[in-house]
Amino acid sequence: MVSAITVANRFIELAKRDGIPLTNMQLQKLVYIAHGWSLALLGRGLIYDPVEAWQWGPVIPSLYHNLSKYGAGVVDSTIPLDGQKLQPEEETLIESVWESYKQMSGFKLSTITHQDNTPWSRTVKTFGLRSIIPERYITEHYRHLYDERIRRKREQGNPQPAQ
Repeated sequence: MVSAITVANRFIELAKRDGIPLTNMQLQKLVYIAHGWSLALLGRGLIYDPVEAWQWGPVIPSLYHNLSKYGAGVVDSTIPLDGQKLQPEEETLIESVWESYKQMSGFKLSTITHQDNTPWSRTVKTFGLRSIIPERYITEHYRHLYDERIRRKREQGNPQPAQ
């Protein structure tokens, strides 16, 4: 696992590469989503920072405080940190999340992450706003999303292998 800042910096690099501006809200949600997919697909968390249920969805407070100087504006440079390195499978996962979500606004990402029965909504209902979202909730949610994607692919004509 690495810091949320390490993951955010990778998203900032990818955004610069693709010429796509990113806001604090987008970075919060992208880091959270990447963490969720890591729990589901790699069987381990991507970040060690706690994720909290704030008004506009999941927020990583340490990342938020590092990005607060940008307000709602574009984050135009990486955040200084201690040189943590991502593993190759983490790099691949982050790039996959980027390709899937890069066109979504911060508000769209916020909407996705705090619908009913998401880890955010479950946390707010159980513990209230500003509570830490249990990693168990995140894992269950992203495993369910993965299972749903597999089910839909099968229904769309990807039958069992021929015998």
